[in-house]
Amino acid sequence: MWGPSRYDPNVSGRFLFYGELLLRVLPEEDYALHLEALAEDLPLGVVATDVEGRVLVWNRALAAWAGPRERALGRPLLEAFPLLASDANLDWKALLHAALRGAPQRELARLPMGERLLRATVGPMRGPKATVLGAVLSFQDITSGAREEERRRLLTRSEAITSLGAGIAHEIRNPINALSLNLQLLRERIDDLPREAIAAKADAMIAELSRMESLVAHLLEVSRGGPPDRAPERIDALVAAVLERLEGMAQHAGARLVFKPGSRRVLQVDRARIDRAVHNVVRNALESAGKGGTVEVLTRDDPHSTVIVVDDDGPGIAPEDRQRVFDLFWTKKRGGTGLGLPLARRAVEGHGGEIEVLARPGGGARFVIHLPLGSEPVASLGAG
Repeated sequence: MWGPSRYDPNVSGRFLFYGELLLRVLPEEDYALHLEALAEDLPLGVVATDVEGRVLVWNRALAAWAGPRERALGRPLLEAFPLLASDANLDWKALLHAALRGAPQRELARLPMGERLLRATVGPMRGPKATVLGAVLSFQDITSGAREEERRRLLTRSEAITSLGAGIAHEIRNPINALSLNLQLLRERIDDLPREAIAAKADAMIAELSRMESLVAHLLEVSRGGPPDRAPERIDALVAAVLERLEGMAQHAGARLVFKPGSRRVLQVDRARIDRAVHNVVRNALESAGKGGTVEVLTRDDPHSTVIVVDDDGPGIAPEDRQRVFDLFWTKKRGGTGLGLPLARRAVEGHGGEIEVLARPGGGARFVIHLPLGSEPVASLGAG
């Protein structure tokens, strides 16, 4: 393996600069020797050609993996460097021809070549009066860095799967235990229990099954991939539909749900995902506000986004917990799953937006959803 572990994109640029400087201060017959000396100690493979595309410079780093210098000097580049000639991804003949005609330096960030992954540059070497006298190509082996990046990515995915599995086990254990207990009691006492008691036990089991069904639906949403399925949606109408659906929950909790619509925009959004995001945030606010509390939802049109603000007058969220509320399975609520807010953030960020949690003036929590316009909104509804 050759080259530094961290790529310095300025190395090839500095080589070109000093190479062109040599052209200005040295006789032409001495130029190739000094250019070779300049390239010899560079921490990346370098090959330079004359204006006909024949190899003038083939430094030590390049010789270590592309073949000995003695076999390359004086030969056409693609003959001396067969890996370039056989590259199915790029037309190196055309790239070299473009460089020799003065095309700007081109950078190739990830270039597969044999068993290696390279970062490469190709560009012209200019002499006095900007005359093109040849081409310079540089190569850095980034294989080990790419492998380490892939290893980290796989480790992150593995940790996420482990966390997801642990969360599933934790969340499903409670309803399964409750179901098991109620079924056992029914089996032992079914002949002694009155019809009303049996119905109550059945209702309790149905509730636990419903909770598991909801959990599975959340987890399926976590795993759902792909871009949003966008369609024109009026944001105020979408939010109003969510709040109407949650009004029963608010009444049951003894909380007041207030909507202050202020957006006149129709945006391209995935209705199902944004609906679920707003639902989860408002539901979280209702749970926090509790009996006698108030949840206020307002919308507005900012210059670059449509904003949905959800305020509750509950106990609020400590500053150190405000980012953790978006971590999968993190919750301080009794019986909470720790899935609603992470799903909300995923949906909003999938639209290029953001969601933040703040302290509400006067106490409580404030969630702010920003949905960007991207391009111009699909429509702007007039007053009334």
